[in-house]
Amino acid sequence: MQQVKTEIERLLEAREMRMQQKLALTEGRFHMVSLQLNIPGLPKTSEIVKEFILHVDSCFQKFYTSRCCVHSWEKHFPFCDEAGDWIAYLFDHELTTASFLKETTEAFEETFVLGRIVDLDVLDIEGIPISSGKAKSCFICNEPAESCRKNKRHDLMMVRERMLSDMKSYLDKENSDALIKKVTGYITYALLQEVALSPKPGLVCRNHNGAHTDMDFVSFLQSTAMISPYLQDIGNLAISFNDKDISKALPQIREIGLQMEKAMLLATQNINTHKGAIFLMAISMFSIIRVVRHEGTFEVEAFSNTISELTKGIVERELITTNTHMKLSHGQMCFLDYGPEAAGARGEAQNGMPTVVKHALPFLNGLLKENLTKYNDRELSDALIPVLLKIMSVNSDTNVIFRKDINTLAELKERSQKALDHWQKGEKDEYNKLVSWCNNKGISPGGSADLLAVTILLYQCKYD
Repeated sequence: MQQVKTEIERLLEAREMRMQQKLALTEGRFHMVSLQLNIPGLPKTSEIVKEFILHVDSCFQKFYTSRCCVHSWEKHFPFCDEAGDWIAYLFDHELTTASFLKETTEAFEETFVLGRIVDLDVLDIEGIPISSGKAKSCFICNEPAESCRKNKRHDLMMVRERMLSDMKSYLDKENSDALIKKVTGYITYALLQEVALSPKPGLVCRNHNGAHTDMDFVSFLQSTAMISPYLQDIGNLAISFNDKDISKALPQIREIGLQMEKAMLLATQNINTHKGAIFLMAISMFSIIRVVRHEGTFEVEAFSNTISELTKGIVERELITTNTHMKLSHGQMCFLDYGPEAAGARGEAQNGMPTVVKHALPFLNGLLKENLTKYNDRELSDALIPVLLKIMSVNSDTNVIFRKDINTLAELKERSQKALDHWQKGEKDEYNKLVSWCNNKGISPGGSADLLAVTILLYQCKYD
């Protein structure tokens, strides 16, 4: 009867086979760096371990390349056996030395956050291990690890669980940071794409100031550059906020938003280029991060629900007033005169961004099928102009109501729908007429421009 091998026997056998594999890979020509993890106990691999070692692999590659950009490894192999996951890097011995590789790997282990879990071994072309003679520190107490093992200072499973827990926390932080940076980039891209779209009716674009005399294309570039860094603060808030009632996060978002407004005004010499966009992008940033963190991916419906929950009651709290002696804001004046139709960005947010989610985004989805970065300038223009028209045809833009009146808004909606109908037939004359009409009449649908930027943002998130 065949004897079944124990886990320890399989582990020892795997280590021996791994060593033979390493010697075979060096071929008397390559120095080798092998990456593995110092995880006590069994099993040696798991989903967290696999994700972590792949992340360490990526970090080490960047670390090495930044210090030796002249030459790199010639071959790179990932492996997994009974002894765990490991990765081999093969370096031509004529281009580098084993001692240099050892110095570099030690420097990485010393600077990497969880370097005590990481084990980067170096073999020269003859298969001889290159050692620095330095003893690794214990993961728990910083004493020499070998001494702790021999004297059994720490429970083996406690050490293991601590390592796995720290790996999970580290990966969670890294993934969160990467998500925040990505969404920050998407928002910046969306704001730049909106202002660069040209020509637009009454709006600042790269070739014309539209209906404006106090701002231009450069003003928007300056403002976008200054407000974008603050989005990371909102992303961090979205990660750390843990109250079940997310509407309680809105004041904290507003605090960051006020800093963004201050940065905007400083960059533009007190010209309001992005105040409405700051509000919409701030709550969008928070909501996107929350959705991805909780759903594992971006979902438009979940985004809409999160926005609505975040801003619940905002219209009643901020637009409805019975105080006849206080100075009213533009939004309050419009709401007082025309009611819910003139609730503006607050109403849009409280209702879950219906203009974007139900109209603009499905419309853009029907025009394009890939990430926006796949398209050139002309193709983007041909797709985004009709989306802007779609928004303008349904959006009760309070910028237009306040600066003109409700009748002008109604005419703008009608003209926008007509221009869209003609555009879809390949006829652009009506659009050009709309551009001239808005520019000459001083009609600037800034609220619709902000919603176009949100549409671009959500499209990018969807096709990430």
